[in-house]
Amino acid sequence: MAHEKPYRCAAVAVAMLMSLMAIHCLAQEPLRDHSCTVDAAGVFALPHGKDGQNFDKLGWGVQAGGGFAVVRNDNPDHGNSWYITGNFIYEKFKANAAALNAAKAANPTQLANTTSAHGGFTTVTLDPTFRRAFSRQYGMYMSGGFGWLRRGIGFNGASPGTLLQSGSISLDRLASNSGVFDLGGGMEFGPQKMSGFMLFAEARVYHGVAINNASTLVPISVGIRW
Repeated sequence: MAHEKPYRCAAVAVAMLMSLMAIHCLAQEPLRDHSCTVDAAGVFALPHGKDGQNFDKLGWGVQAGGGFAVVRNDNPDHGNSWYITGNFIYEKFKANAAALNAAKAANPTQLANTTSAHGGFTTVTLDPTFRRAFSRQYGMYMSGGFGWLRRGIGFNGASPGTLLQSGSISLDRLASNSGVFDLGGGMEFGPQKMSGFMLFAEARVYHGVAINNASTLVPISVGIRW
């Protein structure tokens, strides 16, 4: 395990990629089912598996993504299409009391002053996506793939004194990196007044492998896609 810093570089790289893709997409035709897409969403996240015993049952997060069509119907407003999409999600959970006490008991010297802890999960995945357009305003999609998962744990505690510092301080940060599988789907709806933008809601399942095989996450996202 290593200190949790590289995820910031990944987030910056994804943001730059999304910006470049947005510039390209905005030059495309104003159809409901564009030849390339960009999206952003807020996330409600649920931990499952062993991590479901470590964290509160509801966390929050953010999502960004984009993709391009590889197989597209002659009429983009109807029929089936295949896309290759990239997705970035960051999710944060608060550690529950039982998990926090177990961590303090395992490392009493370093974590003696710990008052809280949180988990931060960063995923970047590449997902083949099947999309079905039923009309100019409504469609559904399914996707799944593989990528990278970073599971970070941060411990916070009370300052041992107030002469130099007050309030909460960071006691330790640990992280582990691995692969991750994901699978999910959603619905999208585009009112005519939105000029090519679509509202979407989706649910996905992420399951880590190797060192993170105890991490299973279920993010539920609501956002906007072009």
